[in-house]
Amino acid sequence: MLKKCFLLCFSLCLGTTFTISAQAEVKTSTLIIEKPESIKLTPECQNMFNVANTLIKDAEKQPGTHTQVKRLKNQLSASKKQLLAMETTLQQKSCTKGLSALNTLKEKH
Repeated sequence: MLKKCFLLCFSLCLGTTFTISAQAEVKTSTLIIEKPESIKLTPECQNMFNVANTLIKDAEKQPGTHTQVKRLKNQLSASKKQLLAMETTLQQKSCTKGLSALNTLKEKH
């Protein structure tokens, strides 16, 4: 029961942390120059995703959580795509907040 509550809280944490969406583009007359795709995740984001992946692996070991784990993995993947579209400073702020929320959640359970 406690693990199911943890999974629900974890998914809510991920969902609310990454609702910020930013797209960088520069408009000059009729040209639109978009942010290059080669942008990497900041160290804070890499750390946050490592913690999230560890929590998901732990959740996979719990009986009866296989359907929720798949949903969490999809959410995590979508969050990563959103973060890659953000500028570095916004990435850092979002990931610092997300990492803090994950650590708080980890301590509770």
